[in-house]
Amino acid sequence: MPIQNLNDQFIKNLKPTEKRIEIYDENVKGLAIRINPTGYKSFVYRYRYNDKVKRFTIGTYPDVSLAMARSDGKELSYKVSQGIDPIIEKRQRKVEHDKETTFKELTDRFEKRHLPTLREKTSEEYKRIIDKELRPKLGRFPAKEISRKQLIELIDAIAFDRGSETLSNRVRAVLSSIFSFGVDKAIVESNPVLNIKRKKSETKRERIYIPEEIKALWEAFEEQEKVVESVYKMLLILGQRSGETRRMKWNDIDFENLIWTIPKEETKANRTHVVPLTEMALDILDALKPKTGKSDFVFNSPKKENEPIRWLHKATDRIQTESEVNDFRPHDLRRTMASYTAQLGTDRTVLGKVLNHKGLAGDNQVTAIYDRYDYLEEKRLAVNKWNRELKVILTGKKAKIHKIG
Repeated sequence: MPIQNLNDQFIKNLKPTEKRIEIYDENVKGLAIRINPTGYKSFVYRYRYNDKVKRFTIGTYPDVSLAMARSDGKELSYKVSQGIDPIIEKRQRKVEHDKETTFKELTDRFEKRHLPTLREKTSEEYKRIIDKELRPKLGRFPAKEISRKQLIELIDAIAFDRGSETLSNRVRAVLSSIFSFGVDKAIVESNPVLNIKRKKSETKRERIYIPEEIKALWEAFEEQEKVVESVYKMLLILGQRSGETRRMKWNDIDFENLIWTIPKEETKANRTHVVPLTEMALDILDALKPKTGKSDFVFNSPKKENEPIRWLHKATDRIQTESEVNDFRPHDLRRTMASYTAQLGTDRTVLGKVLNHKGLAGDNQVTAIYDRYDYLEEKRLAVNKWNRELKVILTGKKAKIHKIG
């Protein structure tokens, strides 16, 4: 049982061997750094309880620092001295945690008890927001443990990454109603939404990038991690919504017919949407295949296995700084693509079909039910026109369109 005055440099330089090893700390009795043959490092605390030697895993290094591990080790030592077995205590906490009401369970009760008291149209809107915006992101978390910071990130992602301040305010209102209901039913202790401010303006944003800005943004995209770079490029190339793009799945790509099919349940318009793939889009997919091809998601999170990339606001800040494009937002890429595509001669109906935008496409209940003509070839012509123009812009040649709006 080797003992060492542990320090960060020693732990960083510690190399794996054929067998798992533990090196104990001189400063805190029982505390050790463990390294597996794979190179995985973690802090453990060794103690004796009821004449049995046990090990309590504190956490992974470097997520848990040496200072944190020493502090935890001292606390664990005190618990053992008081007749408390840390492992048994941890199991009991897990059982209690598992019994806590999840956010999904809270929304289930909210839908059953509260929504029937609202006007039909309001109730339908609340249910849509819960199903599309809230449950997929918060459903698995215990309702009591959802933090104000977590909710701010969710709301900001809608307002800034997707460019929809109006929707972000509606989501905030629904969240506040849900948590107030939870307080009333003694499911949660407080409403974390109350101190989250509404977005100040719900005025329609009109930002469209000129060719010089597009080129600068593209160069900034290429300074990002590969998956992040690729999702921004795809937003500009195909002009689809950010959330729908980030959740793109390999199984939804038809390489033979060069189409991406977005399932009905993934679209804001609540209908299946077929997007033609351009040469530029295919280049991105080919480049990502070796990196994320084993995941379900094309734009798999660099941090979480088999989950799509979730947040873009930090990358958005970096891109704005690096490109020097004032007030950059990802949703502006969709608007820019749409504006240039219209300038290139695509009519309003076809553009609406490309964007899966009901109002722009002129769809109503009748056409949604009976119009089976999906304008695939017209859509393909439109996105290919735009991609040719985009290539011209990126190569610095004289673009056909000099001024938008």
